Amino acid sequence: MILLQTGYRLFGGGGTTPQSIVISFFGVLVGVAVLILIAAIINRRTRPRSAAEIQTYSAGVFRRTAKSIGLPPAHVEMLENLVRACKVRQPMLVFTSAGLLDDTLKKGLYSLEAARELSEEERERRRTLIFQIKQIVERNARRGTALSSTSLLKPGQILTITPDGGSPFSSRLVSNMKDFLTVSAPAGAAGADTRWMRGTGLLVYLWRENDAGYSFHSKVLGYDTVKGVSSVLIQHSRTMRREQRRRTRRREIMRACFFYPIRITETAGGRTTERKASVDRGARSFGRVIDLSAGGCAIRTDSPFPKGKLIMLEFDIDKKAPVRAFGKVMHVRRQVGNRGVSMHIMFTSVTRQHLNRISEFVYDFTRPTTMGEIRQQIDRSIPGRAQPKPISR
Repeated sequence: MILLQTGYRLFGGGGTTPQSIVISFFGVLVGVAVLILIAAIINRRTRPRSAAEIQTYSAGVFRRTAKSIGLPPAHVEMLENLVRACKVRQPMLVFTSAGLLDDTLKKGLYSLEAARELSEEERERRRTLIFQIKQIVERNARRGTALSSTSLLKPGQILTITPDGGSPFSSRLVSNMKDFLTVSAPAGAAGADTRWMRGTGLLVYLWRENDAGYSFHSKVLGYDTVKGVSSVLIQHSRTMRREQRRRTRRREIMRACFFYPIRITETAGGRTTERKASVDRGARSFGRVIDLSAGGCAIRTDSPFPKGKLIMLEFDIDKKAPVRAFGKVMHVRRQVGNRGVSMHIMFTSVTRQHLNRISEFVYDFTRPTTMGEIRQQIDRSIPGRAQPKPISR
């Protein structure tokens, strides 16, 4: 008993009891547990999130991000459903990774083909939403990449040069020097280089691939032969006007086409005048679509229509029925070497089905049909994957 009493006095004063010792012991245990819990919370907040945690951490952040880049509510809902259905491990990457976005959207398109319960109209409506998601996200990714000076232009850039009081000519940038640009001298009608006086004002237009059109003012500084090319030396410009003539991606196609003029007839009826548009099929012209986008196309032809003319255009993309679109001639430019004329068309009316076919071609979202195409698509979707080497016999 004396030994036990002595032991009790180690924990407390003279009034220590067995009950107080038990309470103190459990108090220490609770304190230790609280400290362990606090340390676990701090560690959870500071350590990197796993892929599963990133996937589920906040649907609200995903929606706000989608809205901030310009996606309307219906498009946000569609993209969110696709991310969930495809079990994307890191959903936020669809806004910055073009490969992941394309893979997700392609799966959505392929699933629509298999959805037999949908009407054709509803299927095309959903396809349109998917293509518009691609357009909006891609357009947002290009922000902040605008050209601010001609010193950033790269050799080989195609240019359209219009001298004061003259006609536009197609040219290209030969070299970008510190004090001036050298561009190929446009050939005259007789094959001789066109010569303008020094100081002649120039309006230069260019289209930057996957971006937009730009124009700037310059003037002739002189002439020289650069890299074996007869060239015009023109002044640099620090002011470039960005002209978003095509807000969507374009792709080379080289397909034969027919285009027809639209005739507008007016019929007076009392106080009002009725206007009626009709296609003049008897005035058909032939050309070739050289590039295509969801917003328009470029046609090379020997029989161009004047600027501002309304036309109907028919061309083929695949082995299905021809695509038909109505548009307006925005620009007419002569090609290098007198190889016809290039007409730039802005689409004014296209059916949803035909517009979806155009977008499917432009973004290369067509389903592969052969094993070779499937392998190529897989190789393109995996960054850094080496292409298979041919087997030597």
